[in-house]
Amino acid sequence: MSTYAISTWILANLPADDAIRLMSETGFVEAELSATGSPLLLAWENDPEGVFARLADAGITVASIHSTHAARAISSPDDDAREAAIHEHRRYFRLMEACGLPEIVVHAISGVPAGDETDWQAAQRRSEESLKLLADEADRSGIRLAVENAGKDGRPGSTIASILEMIDGLGEHVGLCMDIGHSQMAGLDLLDELATALSSGRLIALHLHDVAPDGTDHFIPGEGIIDFEPYLAMLDEHDYDRGRTLEIRPAPPEDVVERMTKLAAVRDEWEKM
Repeated sequence: MSTYAISTWILANLPADDAIRLMSETGFVEAELSATGSPLLLAWENDPEGVFARLADAGITVASIHSTHAARAISSPDDDAREAAIHEHRRYFRLMEACGLPEIVVHAISGVPAGDETDWQAAQRRSEESLKLLADEADRSGIRLAVENAGKDGRPGSTIASILEMIDGLGEHVGLCMDIGHSQMAGLDLLDELATALSSGRLIALHLHDVAPDGTDHFIPGEGIIDFEPYLAMLDEHDYDRGRTLEIRPAPPEDVVERMTKLAAVRDEWEKM
């Protein structure tokens, strides 16, 4: 049976202890730490081993963490911003080492260049240079990098093929994180993109969420336009057994219990499949 982790982004508006308790009460046993500046992330940054112990006491294992907003400028044309992003990743690598956190999800493209095709190609080159630096350091730290598709319109960083090109030769500890909502927003064929990811042997993580008709994303599956059934069936056909994370936008404090309960129902249905 596949296990579906929860991204803690949905809990960004709760105090750390409340977030941990609600994950446990709704039956989640695996999590991806996320949401820059949220109480739970700040608590982890201040005391990674202590927060891991609190999560473990609640029956929750942390399988991965998402890079911070400051760390996502790895393809920026601004040299200072790019260096700051590399430094932020290094900071997280040290914290991950302290508590044995094995995997970090990183964005390949930091925003969408506004210019022509030459600008996109330059952005890809900068991303490749940054990813090489991060891959070397992650390897020394025993950390896996899961490089996530972002961007749009089939440009570099949005397609699985372009991510594979960026990470070519970086080592077995560097793989793909396919975000299904980002692929949908880029206007790509979800099953074609997944087939490319699976056939590469580099797919190590998934971000799963729905996209509304107006193009906004990170909704609970079933609230938008994505047909998940053939996507999940393809994963099972290929015996995919790596990370599957439900990544949902933050809920207001007054709605978070209802949202978590609804998300847990989706998890239960999918895990039975």
